Amino acid sequence: MKASYRSPLGAHRLSTYLRFGFLIAALVASLDLTAAARFWTLTEVRFDDGAIATGYFSYDDATLTSANWNVHVSGGAAFHAFTYVPGNSTIHRFLQDDGEELILFVSEAVGRYLYFYPLTPLDGSADTVQFRPLHDRTSEVGSSDGLFMAWGYRQVIAGSLTVSLAPPVVSVQVEEFYNPMLRHYFITASAAEQHDLDSGVHPGWIRTGQSFMARATGSSASGSMNAACRYYGNPLRGLDSHFYSADAGECAQVGLVLSADWQLESDNVFQINLPDKATGACAAETVPVYRLWNQRTDSNHRYTTSAAIRAEMLGTGLIAEGYGLDGIAMCALQ
Repeated sequence: MKASYRSPLGAHRLSTYLRFGFLIAALVASLDLTAAARFWTLTEVRFDDGAIATGYFSYDDATLTSANWNVHVSGGAAFHAFTYVPGNSTIHRFLQDDGEELILFVSEAVGRYLYFYPLTPLDGSADTVQFRPLHDRTSEVGSSDGLFMAWGYRQVIAGSLTVSLAPPVVSVQVEEFYNPMLRHYFITASAAEQHDLDSGVHPGWIRTGQSFMARATGSSASGSMNAACRYYGNPLRGLDSHFYSADAGECAQVGLVLSADWQLESDNVFQINLPDKATGACAAETVPVYRLWNQRTDSNHRYTTSAAIRAEMLGTGLIAEGYGLDGIAMCALQ
């Protein structure tokens, strides 16, 4: 189900910002200016509710565009933790009527906004740029739609942007484990979790030999890269299982509609592409990750890139979930 939202800036005002920003971008680009895209790291960015924001974004001051960003905001009273990456959000830069600059992240999938006001231009003339102190302006806003998130505001009270090196591209192998007693499958990209499962810290789990490739949490993010959330099924509700999704809207819906049963462990356990939501097709140089559900009260899913395993699981009573006729939930790296 797709989230709907209303802009905290007001629909007309946000639309005006977008049109104005695009006009500026087109005008500056037409001047054929030369400037390299710089990477800006969020440094000691704090909200008034104690939450923090970390990460980076690229910015080309000639075209006023960004092609690479990975910004994480921690949770709070009215917010789940969320990671803005190219697959689930867009980034815009505007000059307002008073000349003040606005950097705006928008995630339409969940109605999330992150915006701040640099005191000086992001043109490389300064290696560190401070934020303007915020008073009655919002900085991280949730959707006003009751289905998803209570209307919430929190303000940036400290922080700056610092010029940094381009972040590395880091790949991880997502390994699959199986527990014969529970008849549950589990996947993880965490080396520490893999060690604990192998060494018996969490007894009963064995490797299946199946795995797929993704990007590490915090790795350079561009194109259609999404953050994969992980929920833990409450054992008191008969679950004791994990659920994964790289669809920001689905992640939000699970947390808000099924919060009594499923608890958010992380909004970004690894980073991966989504398939075309209409057809389930994966982009070039990626492979489908099928999601299958056991249809039991102790709900458990299996995630596999193997068409043969998918067919075998369907034969034992599991059903396909995901996009397209084949139920594709993610698109792993080749």
